[in-house]
Amino acid sequence: MKFITEMELRNVYRIEPFTSYMVEYGSRLTPEARQFLTDRQIAVSYGTQEQNQEQKQEPMPNSERQAEKPDWRRGKLRCQMQSVSALFLLTGQELLEQDVLLAQKVLELSRLFSALQKGERCGTSTADLSFQGCTGITADVLFEDAGDCFEVTEFHIQLERGREIALLHRLRSALRELGFAVLEAAEGSSHEKPEEPVIPGINYMINTLSSFICRTTGGGTCQRQNPLHTAINS
Repeated sequence: MKFITEMELRNVYRIEPFTSYMVEYGSRLTPEARQFLTDRQIAVSYGTQEQNQEQKQEPMPNSERQAEKPDWRRGKLRCQMQSVSALFLLTGQELLEQDVLLAQKVLELSRLFSALQKGERCGTSTADLSFQGCTGITADVLFEDAGDCFEVTEFHIQLERGREIALLHRLRSALRELGFAVLEAAEGSSHEKPEEPVIPGINYMINTLSSFICRTTGGGTCQRQNPLHTAINS
């Protein structure tokens, strides 16, 4: 006989909250697990031996299996997106003390990120976007991984605007890490690939932050390797 513990239920509930729970035939809830379900007013039902045999003979479709056993990668991705959303707000708030205009631009990206969280497609059009590209990051790579203009080091944080550079770099790094989390969540998913609407938007925000870092470091001069690059975006 299998005993279902409170910890097992709590881990599943943390990933994907549920309102009903079926105890498989041959399994029993521990007192703590039963109390966990009661506290959250989760309806409990008990499977029969016949149901267990039917499930073994006729496996559930992929979509039903996903509902029965939530994908931990998607739960992890949702948490990471919430963390990045909070970091956008924190970065904007901290920049308000040093550069109001820069803070407003970061908060504009925050609104774009919120739209991505809600599942709204960013697309690959710059019609409604303020950053249209610069000579270092041209319009044809705005929604692609253009890489960093330069490596941010301890030298940069000693500059007059070193704190702004560090704040922007921290946010950019968090977005880049989130991009890999999106790809991880897409692996083996039977749903629409989440990277299709999200990755171009993340790339756009990373490239925009790279432009902000470049401007904060060197004014109107592009900091990429080509010294002839001059930023043209205002």
